[in-house]
Amino acid sequence: MRLLLCAVVALSAAGAWAQAPSTLASRSVKPQVEAAQQARQRTAELPASAYERPADINRHRALVSDIDTTAQLVERRASTLSARDLALSKYYLAQANDKAQVLSTRSLQPISADSVAELRTAVAPVRTLRAKLTSGQPPFGYRKVIVTVKAPAGQPEPPRLRVYVLPSGVLDRPEYFGVDTIREWLQAFAFEEPTSPSRGTVPQGEMRVWVGPDRMYEAMAKRVFERQPIAFALLHIAPDNAPELTLRFNAPGDIVKP
Repeated sequence: MRLLLCAVVALSAAGAWAQAPSTLASRSVKPQVEAAQQARQRTAELPASAYERPADINRHRALVSDIDTTAQLVERRASTLSARDLALSKYYLAQANDKAQVLSTRSLQPISADSVAELRTAVAPVRTLRAKLTSGQPPFGYRKVIVTVKAPAGQPEPPRLRVYVLPSGVLDRPEYFGVDTIREWLQAFAFEEPTSPSRGTVPQGEMRVWVGPDRMYEAMAKRVFERQPIAFALLHIAPDNAPELTLRFNAPGDIVKP
């Protein structure tokens, strides 16, 4: 497995320990709901002259409506969702809201078809989320992953380490989410078992996995927020029937220290 060294740049089935009880604040979906409502109102106020193509007016409005409707649904279901499912819901809503907010802000340049298409891409996981919640299905899929950490021959084995996981977008734009949210999500997505080996599940999507000292959520969140280098394994969406994936990290070089 080839690890990637990232100097972060701007732009279910988890165990009980990994999903520590969430506080009332972390369970709140209010910021996502308010952002979606604001974008929907602003979009409704845009004149036809704000678009390159008249056909994109209704498409744009339908997309921001999807975000708003889903945000309200997640807010109603927040108390029933696992820590990971709620974190993922808030993450995808935040990504879609960001695109929608930018697009709904009037500028001298008309809204292009490409811009509406980019918004549609950001809204796609939100639409899937709403459809699954409405039909009573689990909102997200997870893949089984085994993480091992090995020392060079003749060297002592590394200490027990925690497996940390975050969506790629969080590391790409940590300032958009904030250190408190990053810490909360690190706790939600971390593997329950320490290394090595450590067995857990990783959400289906663009996710980054790395290993570091155990239970250092605060310090690790700060490292992510400050865009310090992180050696991670990048996981993409896998087929539903994909076999268990094994990721190997080498000590001490691949161990991320807060």
